[in-house]
Amino acid sequence: MWLEDPVPPENIEAMRRVTQNTRTPISSGENYYLRFGFREALGKGALDVIAPDLQKCGGLLESRKIADMADAPHCIASPIGTVASAHVAAIPNFLALKCHGMSVPFWNDVVTGFDGPVIEDGYVKVPEAPGLGIELNEEVAREYARPGEPFFEE
Repeated sequence: MWLEDPVPPENIEAMRRVTQNTRTPISSGENYYLRFGFREALGKGALDVIAPDLQKCGGLLESRKIADMADAPHCIASPIGTVASAHVAAIPNFLALKCHGMSVPFWNDVVTGFDGPVIEDGYVKVPEAPGLGIELNEEVAREYARPGEPFFEE
């Protein structure tokens, strides 16, 4: 659907030249921060598809502000980040949620609140419970935590 970061994303002028000289849609944004980080690329027409990463761009509210300008959120996250990204993606110009963190063997087990996998047949299940509708399965998270790294406040 698009080519992501064909040149270093901080080189807005090079990105603009690539975008203007190809029919392939050009995407970037996972390493831009806050909506202000997208301003220059948008102003110069350097991107066809904007892909903010919810976990890096400033959280849910900031993501929503960026999403008002965006087409495809970026998501290499846990199921919690994926569900949060799916909530933000409920905008009229939403194109697709790029998600590739699911290769972790315990990915579906690190949260509770789902009957079955988080993503099924290409669709993220969005729970109807309050908040994000899911909770961290601390037992699984602790089991797979890296030895020696602190677990939240510990």
